[in-house]
Formats: sequence, C-alpha cells, structure tokens
Amino acid sequence: MQDCKISVKIIFKCFRYIYTMLEIKYGLIYKLAIRNQQSAKIADLKMMKSLTASRQGIPFTIYIFLILLFSLSLKAQDIHFTQYYNGPLNVNPALTGFFKGSQRFTLQNKTQWRSVTTPFQTIAASFDMPVIKRFIKRDIFGGGVAVFRDQAGDSKFGTTQINFSFSYIKPLSRISKQFVSFGIQAGVAQRTIDYSKLIFDNQYDGSAFNSGLDNNEQFAKNNFVFLDLSAGASWYCIVQKNFVINAGAAMFHINMPKQSMFGNNNIRLDPKLVLHGGTQLGISNKFQLIPSLMFMKQGAYSEFNIGSLAKFIKVPNGGKYMALSLGMFYRYGDALNFVAGMDYKDIFAGLNYDVNLSKLLPASNAKGGLELSLVYIINKNKRSYIRKIPCPIF
Repeated sequence: MQDCKISVKIIFKCFRYIYTMLEIKYGLIYKLAIRNQQSAKIADLKMMKSLTASRQGIPFTIYIFLILLFSLSLKAQDIHFTQYYNGPLNVNPALTGFFKGSQRFTLQNKTQWRSVTTPFQTIAASFDMPVIKRFIKRDIFGGGVAVFRDQAGDSKFGTTQINFSFSYIKPLSRISKQFVSFGIQAGVAQRTIDYSKLIFDNQYDGSAFNSGLDNNEQFAKNNFVFLDLSAGASWYCIVQKNFVINAGAAMFHINMPKQSMFGNNNIRLDPKLVLHGGTQLGISNKFQLIPSLMFMKQGAYSEFNIGSLAKFIKVPNGGKYMALSLGMFYRYGDALNFVAGMDYKDIFAGLNYDVNLSKLLPASNAKGGLELSLVYIINKNKRSYIRKIPCPIF
C-alpha cells in the first residue's frame, strides 16, 4: 500500500510536469492562432449573413458549414468515443497486450448529430495480444493493430487510418503487485473530401439554387496521406485483492503531420495529450464499482470525461461468467452519457446514448449520439503467466 502511494505521487508529478511543458511550448502559438481564426470567422459570418438575406434559395446553415470548414484550413480534431475504455489502443499505446487473456478483439461504432445535420459516423476496430512472454525476467512484449474510419458532414470529409502498436510490460516486484508499461504507435492515414456534395454561390441562378450550374471552383486535391507517430506509458497497482488502480499518459501525433488540402505546409495536426486513470473496487463478490476519467488536450481544444460503471455479477464462475453493467459519465460542457453493458463468458457488449448539453442544445434538442462497443477476449492458456496480470482497462 505504501509503495502504491509513493508511485502515485511520482506519477502525478511527472504528468503535471509534462502538461506544464506542453502548455509553455504550444500555448502561445495556439492562442494567437485561435484569435486570428475567430476574427476571420466573424468577418466571414457577417458577409455571408447579408448575402444569404438576398438569396432565399440557399440555406444559411450551408454557408456556415463552408466558412467553418475552410477558415480552419481543414484543421481536424481526433475521433472520440464515450466508451473510451473499450478501445485501449486509441487511448494509449502502452495498453497494447496488457490484459488477462491471449488475444483481444474490439469493435466500436458511433453515430452523432443526426438531429442537427448529416450524421457523423465513426467505426473503429482493433486486435492486440501479448506476443512474447519471458517467464524468467517476468516481462511481456505486446503487439497490436487498430483501424478506424471517420466521416463527417455533407462533404463526407473522412479519415481512414491504420496504426501498429508495440508495448513493453514489466512488473515492479516479484509478487506482481505493480506494473508499468511503455508503448509506441506508428500509422498511416488518408483524409478525403467530396467537393461535389457542397453548395457554392456560383450555383445561384438569380432566384434559387441550381445544381446544374458549375461551381467554378478550383481545388488542389481531394485527398492526402500522412504518417502518424504516438507514444505512451501506464501504471497499474493492486492495492488489495478487490481494489486496483491504474493511470497513464500518452502523446499522439508527435510528428505533427501536414494537414492542408491546399499545399500549405504550415497547417499541421496538433499533438494530442491524453491522461487517463481509473479504479476497480469490489464491494462484494456480486458487486463492483468501476470509476474512471480521461482528459484530452489537442491544440486549443480539450475534453474531460468522468464517470463510473456499477457492475452486478450474476454468475461469477470464470467459464460461465455473466454480469450486467450500468453507469453514467459526464463530458464536461458537452454531454451526459448513459451506459449499459453485459458480460457473457469472454464477450462484452456495451451501449450508450449521449444527451447533448452544449451550446448546440437549441438545434440538437438534447439529442447527441448512439454508440455500440464489443470486446472479445480469447484465453487459450488458462494457466499461463499472463493470467497473473490483471486487466488495466475497465
């Protein structure tokens, strides 16, 4: 217990130091960029609003979409899932292969903003496993692959990406009460856009929008490919038999890949800092509390998730394990998330609905997004060393 307290203090100081350094390095640049973007958007919005007043055939929302899209120079933000804990390779490369089992498969699908506009769709899948287990040195090398496809808006602005993750997992003591892991991730991604789905002012014929008219726009390209590098670390501690805690930090897009559709080499993908943690508290043999949190910061944008699952175990036997999970999470300033899930043997299925609470509430009518996740863990070696390593993802 004392070792865990010391480790928590050290890790907390490291996280705070990393976060401070990132703020110093990138903060001034981001603030200046956002001020310039906001000034440009305000001027463009005023112009387009007056233009729309005389062009009743074209919806104002389409102009808004175009202004936001191009004034930000196609500067994209990352995908995110409410059930982030069911997609470990998207949270931290250090979690690759760090679970109780031989192979792990995950699948997540999220649909959002259907009540506001063309729905945003995100689907992700991953596979990982402990590749090498050295019994004498009591450490593990993990490997995995993760893919996702994200599509947004009428232009079908999309991202398709594949990442390869590698990790090293090491217990800090012979009795395996604490573990640390380090991971790296390398991937390749493609961004695409369909300009034919957009509406431009040149297609206004004097009385209404005419899709038969040429938009007279010249675009450099409609897709580009880039490399992406990330890294992370995590820590896991068994405080007592029914009480474990975990924490981790990861940095995505370390290489800050170029992101412009117009050949502007100054437009790059902002690095993303991820801090996450959680506990698993066994109240009894039939009931567990599983609180967790995650903080992400990318450029001028940040996201903070906090909440808990309550797991009701119906059949505790490993071969016929069955449990029901209910929970609620809050994404600060954005949404309230209601979660339900079920474990059956080696399969977990989770479902959640996000109730929108942001400034978009008048348009969304509190309707956010629906998300489904599936996790399947194969355990071929029932008595292998890997079973001594508890799962760090809840």
